[in-house]
Amino acid sequence: MSLPGRMSALVVRKYGDWHDAAVETVAVPVPAPGEVLIRTEAASLNFADLLMIEGGYQVKPDLPFVAGRDAAGTVVAIGEGVRDIAVSDRVCAQASTGAFAEYDSAGDWACTRLPDGIDLRDAAACATAITTVVGAMKLRADFQPGQSVIVTGAAGGVGSMGLQYARLLGADPIAVVSSAAKADAAREMGAAAVVVTGDMADPQREIRAALKDQGFGQVDAVVDMVGGTIGEAALRCIRPGGRFVIVGFASGDQPKLTPGYLLVKDVMVFGSSLERLMRARDPALTDGMREAFAALADGRLRAQVDAVLPLSQFHEGAERMAGRQAIGKVVFGTRGRHLQAMERYSLTPGAL
Repeated sequence: MSLPGRMSALVVRKYGDWHDAAVETVAVPVPAPGEVLIRTEAASLNFADLLMIEGGYQVKPDLPFVAGRDAAGTVVAIGEGVRDIAVSDRVCAQASTGAFAEYDSAGDWACTRLPDGIDLRDAAACATAITTVVGAMKLRADFQPGQSVIVTGAAGGVGSMGLQYARLLGADPIAVVSSAAKADAAREMGAAAVVVTGDMADPQREIRAALKDQGFGQVDAVVDMVGGTIGEAALRCIRPGGRFVIVGFASGDQPKLTPGYLLVKDVMVFGSSLERLMRARDPALTDGMREAFAALADGRLRAQVDAVLPLSQFHEGAERMAGRQAIGKVVFGTRGRHLQAMERYSLTPGAL
């Protein structure tokens, strides 16, 4: 296949306001040793992408850089020493940067071959979501059938996948969301109970009361996507000997964890940042991801996508995420074939 020399991409030239990131024409990357070049069809937005553009993320790429973590498409070239990935493979990739472009160069460790039947928009929407929930729920929380788990931020792209995956593992997922509209979405994703935080004045007391009203007392685990006061309140709902898994801080604040409380309640706290395991090709993570993508292909799991937009409307999509309006993931079609702006997503093959 003859490749073009130039492509469209979302370029970040300075750290700060993500409104300053712009679509530009740049050179198509050449895959380095251990990397593959993907002809991107779809890419999805994560809170981490906005934090990285703002300079608030743990990873700070050299400027300028192409933004975006999650991409899905077809491999068109491979670098020296690539393992397990070949030209023409359909893959999703989870590198720190490069996804918001027509071509994405990513390490082979960051790529997952996709089963037949998965729409590339779904794959882009679920790349980080599936990896995150497999790591948090299977590797860290180690659920057993019949156990209960609170998922905060449960209407987002990762949280909604967490509800479904907990069900797949036989657990009873409890959704903590910020609005009634998001509560409806969480119920559709299989939540056994839903807590709407809204304008709670005392989240610790009110979340516990809401759980009791729905037949739940203390829970076995919490998978916290939100942090802040909501994460702290969820922690206080865990039974002695339970698990608290930290995934992210969508609220912008980290939860305050009191060592004395953790000691007395014998609560285990885990971080769940998975790049190290992905780079090491951890077999438990690899097997869990393979099983989860198979479940996505056969319909046991499904993508929760808020909207599919052209990359030229990056700012509109980012506004939906930053403003907590999105229910599920915002996906960008990188090749100009996309649904109308802000339409609800339809799982119609070929609609991109």
